[in-house]
Amino acid sequence: MESRYRFEEKKVGPATIKVYADRPQTVFEMFHKTVDTYPGREAVTCGDVCLTYADLYSRVGALAAFLKNDCGVKKGDRVAVFLPNNDIFPTAFLAISKIGAISVVLNTRLTKPELAYQIELTTPVAAVVDSATWNKELDGLVLRTVESAFLADLWGKGGTCTPAAGNEEDVHTILFTSGTTGKPKGVRIAHRNFIHSAIRLEQYMEMLGVGDPAKGGKTLIVAPLFHVMALQEQLMACLRMGNTVVMMAALSIEAFLEIVEKQGINFLVGSPAIYRILLGSEDVKKYDLSSIQLVGFGAAPMSPDLMGETKKAFVNATFFNGFGLTEASISLAAIDRECMEHPTSIGHPSLGCEVKIVDEDMNEVPQGDVGEIAVRGPNVADGYYENPADTKKSFRNGWFLTGDLGRLGDDGFFYVASRKKDMINRGGENVYPVEVENAIYLHPKVMEAAVYGVPDPVMGEKVAAAVVAVPGTDPTVEEIKAFCADKLAKYKIPEYIQFTPFLPKNAGGKVIKEQLPKEF
Repeated sequence: MESRYRFEEKKVGPATIKVYADRPQTVFEMFHKTVDTYPGREAVTCGDVCLTYADLYSRVGALAAFLKNDCGVKKGDRVAVFLPNNDIFPTAFLAISKIGAISVVLNTRLTKPELAYQIELTTPVAAVVDSATWNKELDGLVLRTVESAFLADLWGKGGTCTPAAGNEEDVHTILFTSGTTGKPKGVRIAHRNFIHSAIRLEQYMEMLGVGDPAKGGKTLIVAPLFHVMALQEQLMACLRMGNTVVMMAALSIEAFLEIVEKQGINFLVGSPAIYRILLGSEDVKKYDLSSIQLVGFGAAPMSPDLMGETKKAFVNATFFNGFGLTEASISLAAIDRECMEHPTSIGHPSLGCEVKIVDEDMNEVPQGDVGEIAVRGPNVADGYYENPADTKKSFRNGWFLTGDLGRLGDDGFFYVASRKKDMINRGGENVYPVEVENAIYLHPKVMEAAVYGVPDPVMGEKVAAAVVAVPGTDPTVEEIKAFCADKLAKYKIPEYIQFTPFLPKNAGGKVIKEQLPKEF
């Protein structure tokens, strides 16, 4: 049977990329089609709130009309979104999309100065904010603030407006990077980027034989929607397929497991550390988790032993490992048995994407050599908002330079070695932290690890590791070193290992490696 997914070529700037031949041109068009197809199906569930696609469409129309008519928002204007994971987030996100404005999705964990920087950079004309957590001192940075508490009255009044005309290359959203290499950069994510990601995941699910389009499925979103994974790979895919988005504002193990059983959740996405925590809880044995069909993960390797434990808990689950960034969500993927057979790999190019390993001059390096991972495809953003210098540096002829060093293995799979800025020079030998971290992560007693360089008067730098143990276990320094001995060259094995209850992280959840030498 011939697949209904077909690619065609499209010229975008200086590059020719692959795009799905049969695709909507705007995110709202994609949503509208789903509403027409499944009006009575549950779209969003959060706590006691349950909205069908028809309900969600009505609310989106009411808020879009208010933003356009009462707040004066026009096509191309920026509108800030400061909301937790709840039913208002997708409503606001789609309402802004309907009028052709650009959503500036803000991290709700940021401090006032951090938020002020992002708001001043993007100059939104309005902001849809959470009444309970929004800092009112920021009101002066936008012309109109719409608080969530006000919206209940708006739903009852109805109202709608005509969708703005749009093109798939129009910027849909500005999403900020984590800022581990300086101030966060605002990534310009186009309609095409969101649409492609949604269709791609739909095709992967068909390839894996998971889900039932006739009945729909349920996705549990725990990661905050200001993260590209939750927003682009979970929410957008659900809106494309007519699935139900079940949201949690914060992770609670017992509540998580209860929702999986009661709601019959089919699709999960989380870090390996989250799965470690879940499976380490005694509560996991109390619940029926057989509804889970797809377990997605990323950000770190999942060891074979953890996959085995996960498979025992989620007996009907298939694995999906995705590698991506805010600028290029899920550019590589490993699916099903590939995750077990290549546990430290990030897979191969995802559907429609191209990946290569390059040197400083963008020349492809020989297979097996380490270089920078470059990606190209319809999922790749077109640059940074009001930042031509970094755009020119990172986006070249349609390729995005990820800042990650990696290699293409003899097995045809790609492997991450390090962030460029984190590489350790030990006596003239390059040590790539991610390669060392991947080896440590395979230890069944390790939940998180971060490898970094420490100054040494003889070698220049030596290798150190900060390790978070799985709760209830007590690994030793010697045990970790011995475990790495048959996986790493001797000079790569950490000479200093420090166990810690947690790793220092920024508001985006990324480890702040610059702090590690100071703390340990």
